[in-house]
Amino acid sequence: MSNVKPKIVVVIPTLNEVESIGRVLDEIFDTLTLNGWDFRVLVVDGRSIDGTDKVAKEKGAVVIYQRNSGYGDALKTGFIYAKEKLDADVLVMMDADFTYDAKDIPKLIQPIVDGEADLVVGNRFKGMQKGSMGLINKVGNKILSWIARKTLKIDVHDTQCGIRAFKAELLNNMDLTCEGMPFATEMLAEAKLAGAKIIEKPVNYRPRIGKTKLNPVKDGLMITGTILRLLRDTSPLLFFGGIGFTFMIIGVILGLDVTLEWLRTGAVRRIPTLLLTVLLVMGGIQFFGIGLLADMMKRSKRS
Repeated sequence: MSNVKPKIVVVIPTLNEVESIGRVLDEIFDTLTLNGWDFRVLVVDGRSIDGTDKVAKEKGAVVIYQRNSGYGDALKTGFIYAKEKLDADVLVMMDADFTYDAKDIPKLIQPIVDGEADLVVGNRFKGMQKGSMGLINKVGNKILSWIARKTLKIDVHDTQCGIRAFKAELLNNMDLTCEGMPFATEMLAEAKLAGAKIIEKPVNYRPRIGKTKLNPVKDGLMITGTILRLLRDTSPLLFFGGIGFTFMIIGVILGLDVTLEWLRTGAVRRIPTLLLTVLLVMGGIQFFGIGLLADMMKRSKRS
């Protein structure tokens, strides 16, 4: 980026966070003012009924309201507003529940300013305070991050981390559609598809203030579904080929049992198993064919 200081906009989605929003905003203003950044704070409120929006305005934040609902929708609404109305050069996203430390924001912004990255993601596992995340959530996050890392080829170890910074111009090349919690994973996949350089920085993670709105099982299943959808769209040969390979392996195992029986007795008595074997092998071949065709179509669109 140029020598002129970039305009930073911190986007915070809120829904009934009156207990914490004041402390979060105070910390952001203190940190970024001390570091001399040109910045604004944008709160995207989901129609809170506890006065969250009023406190945010009193603390100096720009407040807008969601038309729809959901974590992803709030962030998309904020990103577009910050880029088009507030002339943001760099966007920062973080939560309103005090889990993230605003003192980490400069370390996420600096690599972008220095031209070292287009998107910087926090890694909570490097600075997680006691009691900030339950064991089930911690294991679930690690598993989801591992799946995303392996299937989407994203070198990020905390794909669900909610504090990030990225170039505002990156929005022009990302097709963000998720309205809920899977938005975090979709954002990384879309950034990678856009050719963005993504790096990770350790951040602090604290016990939240107020009641959590997360549903670990529901959100985990939704995120897994999103990963599979993104895998289908970004690596169709791996996605469909993986299904085809699984079908063929099962078919071969069943067929081997039928073949051994035929060699022993000279007859095939398990006709249903034989039919299932044929169907699985044929289905596996078809899935491979679909994967090859989809992969060729994807490559032709990029060329």
